[in-house]
Amino acid sequence: MAVSKNTRRSTSDTNPLFQTFFQNSRVSEERERAWHDAVRHVGGGTPPLRFPVYEHLYTLNVYAQRMVDLLQEVSCRFALNREISVYHQTLIQYVRAGATQELLQSMEEVELTETWLFESQRRVEERKLRDPDDIYLQLRERELEHIHQGLPPRIEFLDEKLAIKKQVPKTSEPSESS
Repeated sequence: MAVSKNTRRSTSDTNPLFQTFFQNSRVSEERERAWHDAVRHVGGGTPPLRFPVYEHLYTLNVYAQRMVDLLQEVSCRFALNREISVYHQTLIQYVRAGATQELLQSMEEVELTETWLFESQRRVEERKLRDPDDIYLQLRERELEHIHQGLPPRIEFLDEKLAIKKQVPKTSEPSESS
């Protein structure tokens, strides 16, 4: 019986548009892999979150603070050495801060990738909504700004020539016989 050695997870779970963005970009495979790992658990937890890792980070910080508070309370109630208690509280806060920093640094790349992906998707969606003729209106507005700055026009619009011709009344040349 033949067994496949390909144990990699298929990318079919990824939005096809995002797959195209990754294929057509210079994003490193490591960054793409980190993003895939982060979104693997999207919608997990209660309430469902985009990245449940933030829920775990919150929980870690809450429980670390509870440990610090309990150490302080135990120190006050049972007359333990305050210096040792403060030292232990500091150790807990140090571990909490280090874990938080490491987790946030790893998520920074994921968030940058998310920003890039959704910015790319936004541009695609805006292109779908945009009227192709809007470019002419934008060009006309830009040209008016250019003229208002005292610079010579770079482009002449045909409809402006027609409008000018319609505005100038045709006068008949005076006859030389008079």
